[in-house]
Amino acid sequence: MQVRPGSAPHLFEVESETSPATWYQVFANGTVVKCSCKGYLSTKHCKHLNVVQQYLHQANGEKEADAGSESVPASSSPLAKWMTKIHGKDFIKYEGLLAMAHDQGLTVLGAAFLVVTSDLALAYAWAAFKDGRRFSEASDATPDNVHERVRPHFARVALTRAKARVLRDALNIGVVAVEELGDDI
Repeated sequence: MQVRPGSAPHLFEVESETSPATWYQVFANGTVVKCSCKGYLSTKHCKHLNVVQQYLHQANGEKEADAGSESVPASSSPLAKWMTKIHGKDFIKYEGLLAMAHDQGLTVLGAAFLVVTSDLALAYAWAAFKDGRRFSEASDATPDNVHERVRPHFARVALTRAKARVLRDALNIGVVAVEELGDDI
């Protein structure tokens, strides 16, 4: 069976084995997988899920997925190589968000300051994709909520945080970016 990327993030199309003109849509975001075929609707599992899991593993250079698993393990997710653990919690790296956004057709990523004072920076970011999707998000930074090493440059942290947030929205990623964290990590 052939697999091809779908029209949205985390969406794939799998060709039917019995009817080559038919393609099933499989949603696989790293923790949840679902298929549009009748088999999945009745049993909550199908061969199309396994094909997408194998496709994702091959794309990431990893081992074949467990055929009995209903969800894609976090370690086999396309996000896995961009994740890091801090105090036992998962966070995603900005460089990963940017790489995945480019893979999904990012054409514009921008950020600007809304307000900058000696103790507050507010920033706004926007992103656009080839398929016409557009996103925007805002963020803040203060000398007290950034790491001490970047405290003199806290305003630029607001820009990076806003861009990380807009990319997370665009990619449908609920995990906070490392760059959004404050000094308490």
